[in-house]
Amino acid sequence: MAAKTIFTIGFQLPTKDIFQYKYFHSNTSLLDADIILFEPKLEYQTDFFSSSQYNGKPNLSDQSSVQCINSIKHWKDELNIAFENGKTIFIFLTAPEDVYVHTGNTLTGTGKSQKQVRNVSERNSYEMLPIYFNGKKIANGQNIKFSTEANFLKSYIDLIKDFTEYQLYFEIEKAKPLLLTKSGDKTVGAMIQNSKGGTILFLPPIILPDDFTGVSSDGKTAIWTKKAIQFGKSLLGQIIGIDKALKSSLDNTPEPEWLGNKEFQLDIEQKYIDEIDKLNQQIEKIKSQIEYKQIELSKQSLSKKLLYENGKALEIAIIDALQTIGFKAQNYDDGKSEFDIVFESEEGRFIGEAEGKDNSAINVTKFRQLESNIHEDYERDEVTQHAKGVLFGNPFRLIHPNDRKEFFTQKAIDSAKRTGIALVNTHELFAIVKYIKNTNDTEYARQVRECFKNTAGEIVKFPSIGR
Repeated sequence: MAAKTIFTIGFQLPTKDIFQYKYFHSNTSLLDADIILFEPKLEYQTDFFSSSQYNGKPNLSDQSSVQCINSIKHWKDELNIAFENGKTIFIFLTAPEDVYVHTGNTLTGTGKSQKQVRNVSERNSYEMLPIYFNGKKIANGQNIKFSTEANFLKSYIDLIKDFTEYQLYFEIEKAKPLLLTKSGDKTVGAMIQNSKGGTILFLPPIILPDDFTGVSSDGKTAIWTKKAIQFGKSLLGQIIGIDKALKSSLDNTPEPEWLGNKEFQLDIEQKYIDEIDKLNQQIEKIKSQIEYKQIELSKQSLSKKLLYENGKALEIAIIDALQTIGFKAQNYDDGKSEFDIVFESEEGRFIGEAEGKDNSAINVTKFRQLESNIHEDYERDEVTQHAKGVLFGNPFRLIHPNDRKEFFTQKAIDSAKRTGIALVNTHELFAIVKYIKNTNDTEYARQVRECFKNTAGEIVKFPSIGR
């Protein structure tokens, strides 16, 4: 069998004798290739005399604008023609790129105040693709799973797994999803085919490592390394294997619609149809059970956010922790007053504020808000006693708790003494919650609530776990 002719456009792969690289601004006909590897990447120069940026995006020079406009149209036409003529096309979906191209000049003003204005319009690298994306979102990741129709890609993915990542989720009408995100089932690889044998595969891009290139002995020319060439040969085998698998799958004649009539149905077919339906029902039931368990797992794991979160997520985790300890705890918002955390039990009533810091100890910024909330709460008619203030702090939240050296600044500690506000380290609160959830030790939970009641103006010292 004659060797396959494989073109690469938009990127290069090891060894030019295997993969024939075609320049983006060339007028190459894709009908000369058996297999086409394509990246929708623009090649251009920005405008030197005006500005290299416009609205934060590359502003192309006049010459480069003309080249890009023509090349976008050329490749869109060529990809369409190749698809309609039964070619196998691999499109590696790099992140879309927006640029501004020069579309002509207009004159503004009159007389001596007259001047030329350079007109531009926005263009996108995906305009050169022969299909329309119903939706796409830039997102990078490596963890993927295969759809039921993607078995033919498994060896290929195994070869490139260390050299690839998806760069967007997307939706294409009538495309078969092949590669999905590990969770969320977002499409990151897909396929469309036509009746003429044409196939377009949409796949994550191949990202070659730096050690795939070296320099020639004279130090003047970049060359592929032996490791790169070996990879290129393995990749060639996978590309040809995929093309062969796709072509053979199209050799079978599609079943005519009338073949589904009852007169052509075999008795044994109904047996298997019924068994498949039963299994699908079981699958749906199991999926429902998994979703329920995932929700429950998320609820039970909420306390872990005490170790690393800030903002609203930290508030929610603190409320969950306080409820585990035996407090009635919630956010409070009656349309007039709004407090992060209000919690109470037989031991007393408390108002809390939560603060997380990425790379520092907890400072005094929340004290004024907490004091204001306590006074505002006391002004309500149904409240007869000042609530105790509690500042929940998660300092250095992205560092392992054992490596956190300082929890509250000296100013924060001094402010706590002045106001009687209790200070709580949320990573210590996590250890408390973990123990209570594991043991259901109600007596220990009561002792913890007593610590909230009896601590004022200092960091709460919780009883030793299991005491």
